[in-house]
Amino acid sequence: MKSLTKIILPSALALGLLLTACDNDKFPEPEVKDNVSFALDIQPILTAECASCHNPSEVEPDLREGYAYESMEDLIDEGDIIPGNAEESELVEMLEGNSQDGNTMPPAGPMSPTKIALIKKWIDEGALDN
Repeated sequence: MKSLTKIILPSALALGLLLTACDNDKFPEPEVKDNVSFALDIQPILTAECASCHNPSEVEPDLREGYAYESMEDLIDEGDIIPGNAEESELVEMLEGNSQDGNTMPPAGPMSPTKIALIKKWIDEGALDN
């Protein structure tokens, strides 16, 4: 009986902690710096994560270096990026896998939470070409 208690008690405690942790349906978003720069912070993410598919010969918008902000302006004009409102921006919904049309980017798998947080912060700060 004593050895059974040594097994059951820690298992029950671990299960209780797990269920308590799962009570939050989202993990906290990573903290990122203020004054996110498109050139220094966002363009490298787009180059690494998006530009292999998003280029003129494959899929619009063109997210290669030198063309990406021009394409971001098109996404702003089309309403896919809403400067100052990342949560309502279709781009963020696609990155988080919450797009209503089921379009998830990148298709190979999700970006890191830190990269998504930087993009969201950039959008919330006005989606500037800085």
